[in-house]
Amino acid sequence: MIPDIIFYITASITIISAIMVIISRDIFRAALFLASTFLGVVGLFILLFAEFLAAVQLIIYVGAISVVILFAIMFTKDVELGNPFSKFKFIGLFTGLIVLSILIGAIVSFDWNTNFESAKPEVLIEAYKNSIYFIGKTLVSTLVVPFIVSSFVLLAAVLGAISLVKEGNE
Repeated sequence: MIPDIIFYITASITIISAIMVIISRDIFRAALFLASTFLGVVGLFILLFAEFLAAVQLIIYVGAISVVILFAIMFTKDVELGNPFSKFKFIGLFTGLIVLSILIGAIVSFDWNTNFESAKPEVLIEAYKNSIYFIGKTLVSTLVVPFIVSSFVLLAAVLGAISLVKEGNE
């Protein structure tokens, strides 16, 4: 009963924050609402007992991405002008409605009476029992190459952002 109440409160805060990101005219406030949306997702991961994903979400999205967005906003000129009218507003609305209809169709057509307890493979059982250890072991054994490649991609993104800011100041 209490976890359900916590879930609905966390989900409603996350959804309201996401809606405020979209309708907010001030870009700085939209970035703050985006950070609170990321925090709501952290709360949902904690409620799902996915501690590793919650930690990754907190460190990468709330800690790094939100701070980079806020720094980009602070370095941008004419932020006070707000969000100008975009030609892609109706295309975005149409695309969003298509994605929403696909999600609703998938939710409605799914067989919710499936017994997942009997259909679990051994890997999922092991991952659920000791998820942080199992994910870490998988990352440094079988997924070490994609892990290193993603590290270099993130490093290139950080170096690119630093060079763009440095060029703008000169």
